Amino acid sequence: GHNQIITYSRPIYFCVLCGLILLLDTGAKARHPPSYIVYGLKLFSPVFLQSARDYLIVFLYCFPAISLLGLFPQINTFCIYLLEQIDMLFFGGSAVSGITSAVYSVARSILAAALLHAVCFSAVKEPWSTQHIPALFSAFCGLLVALSYHLSRQSSDPSVLMSFIQCRLLPKFLHQNLEESAADPLPKKMKDSVTDVLKWDLIVCAVVAVLSFAVSASTVFLSLRPFLSIVLFALAGAVGFVTHYLLPQLRKHHPWMWISHPILKNKEYHQREVRDVAHLMWFERLYVWLQCFEKYILYPALILNALTIDAFLISNHRRLGTHWDIFLMIIAGMKLLRTSFCNPVYQFINLSFTVIFFHFDYKDISESFLLDFFMVSILFSKLGDLLHKLQFVLTYVAPWQMAWGSSFHVFAQLFAIPRILSASIFTLQLRFTFYGSKLFIDPWQ
Repeated sequence: GHNQIITYSRPIYFCVLCGLILLLDTGAKARHPPSYIVYGLKLFSPVFLQSARDYLIVFLYCFPAISLLGLFPQINTFCIYLLEQIDMLFFGGSAVSGITSAVYSVARSILAAALLHAVCFSAVKEPWSTQHIPALFSAFCGLLVALSYHLSRQSSDPSVLMSFIQCRLLPKFLHQNLEESAADPLPKKMKDSVTDVLKWDLIVCAVVAVLSFAVSASTVFLSLRPFLSIVLFALAGAVGFVTHYLLPQLRKHHPWMWISHPILKNKEYHQREVRDVAHLMWFERLYVWLQCFEKYILYPALILNALTIDAFLISNHRRLGTHWDIFLMIIAGMKLLRTSFCNPVYQFINLSFTVIFFHFDYKDISESFLLDFFMVSILFSKLGDLLHKLQFVLTYVAPWQMAWGSSFHVFAQLFAIPRILSASIFTLQLRFTFYGSKLFIDPWQ
C-alpha cells in the first residue's frame, strides 16, 4: 500500500512556496514594476507584491503543522484540481478526469485565447468611429463565438479524439488493432460520434462566424447604445426567469411547496397506466424554444454588445494597460460564451445581480459590464459549491439521519466541517467509500 507520490509531495510544495516567495520579493524590489488597477486594487504594485510575499512567508512557517494535520493533498491531485479550476473559472471549461485531461483542457483554452488576443489587438490599434467598425474586429467577434461554441461541445478527455486522429491519419495503426476493435464495438461507436460532432461543428461554426461578423460589422451595437444594452438586459433576465425558474416550478408535483398539484400537467397525469407514447405538451415546446433562443441568440448578442463597447473605449482611449485590458476582455468573453452555450441555467441570476449591484448600488467601482459579469459568475459559482457542500454535511449530521452510520461517525462529522470547506473532495470520496450504495437507498426507505 505504499504510495510513492507522497514522498515527493512535501518537497514539491516546499519548493513551490519558496520559489513564489523569491519571485514576489524580486518583483517588490523592482524599480518600475507594471501596475494595473482593477476594482480599486493596484495589482502587481510593490506594496501588493510585498504583502503577498509576507503572507506566503507566514504560510510557510505553518508548513509543519499543516503537513502534520494532512491538509495538503497529493501533488498530482493538487495539480489536477488547480488546472481544472483554472479552466472552469477563467475559460468556462468542464470537469476533467486526470492530469492528461487537465493539461489538455488548459492548453487548448490558452491556445484559443492567444489566437484571439493577437487578432483583437491588431483590431484596436487605431481609433474607431461610431459609424465604422474595423473588419478585423468583426472577424474577431465571429472567431470568438465560433471557437467558444466548438470548445463548449468538446470533451475534456483527449483519448477519444487522439484515437480518432490515429485511425484516420495512420491506417497502419488501425490494422494493428483490428482484432481489439472487433471484440469491443464501443470504440467504433465513439469514433463515429466524434466524427458526427466534428462535422456538425464545422458547419455550425462557419455559419455562426459569418452571422457574428455581419452583426458586428453593421455597427448596431455602437449606434443603439445604451438603449440596446438595457433591452438585452431586461430580455435576458425575463427569458431566464421564465425558462429556468417559473416553468420548472409550475411543473413540479408541489409548486413552491404550497400547491398540492402541478399547475402545468402532462396529458397522462390522471392516467393510472400509460399505454401510448407520451404527448408533447405546449409548455415543453416553449421550454425548448426559449432555451435555444437564450443560448444561441440572446447571450451571444449580449456579450458581443459588451465586447464592442469595451473595444471601442480601448481604441479611443489608449493607455499603458491596453494588453491587460484586451486580455481581460477576451478571457471574460470566452468564459461567458462557453458557459452560456453549455450551462445557461444560472446565467440570468448572475446577470441580474451584476446589473443591480454595479448599476445601482456600487456604480463607482464598476470596471465594465463584461468584467463585472465575469467576476460575479466566478463568485456565484464558488458560493454555489460552498452551499452544496454545507447542505451535504448538515444533512448528514442531522439527528434523524443517524441510521446512515454509527453514532461516532455522526459526531465525528461535526469536527470535519472546517476541513470540508477547504478539502471537500476528500471527504466526499471517504463517505462514498464507507457507505457505498446504502447512501442512496436509505432516504427512499
